[in-house]
Amino acid sequence: MASFDILKTWFNIDKNSPKAQVANFALGGLAGSFAVTVTYPTDLLRRMMQLSGTPGYPEYKNMLDATIKICKKEGPIGLYKGYFACLLKVAPSMAILFWCNELLKSYIV
Repeated sequence: MASFDILKTWFNIDKNSPKAQVANFALGGLAGSFAVTVTYPTDLLRRMMQLSGTPGYPEYKNMLDATIKICKKEGPIGLYKGYFACLLKVAPSMAILFWCNELLKSYIV
């Protein structure tokens, strides 16, 4: 929500413009993409910690241990493994979510 509001302010979207809904859709996708880019490594670490010790996955003691092992094995880019697939899901869903949110707010206000 914060990144969407910042983008809306930055691009100065006029609520009465006929292109406002398209802009809200695009900015929602952009905001979702930014948010997932920033938070993806922590989400990957969470998932790896959950799978720790199951067959086919290494054992991790804690989050720092998981980060070190992943970075040693795959490099820092390993913290973004699966990012593109996640982005294909998040960008459209956030675009639709923010577009609907702004559309409903325009009917209320």
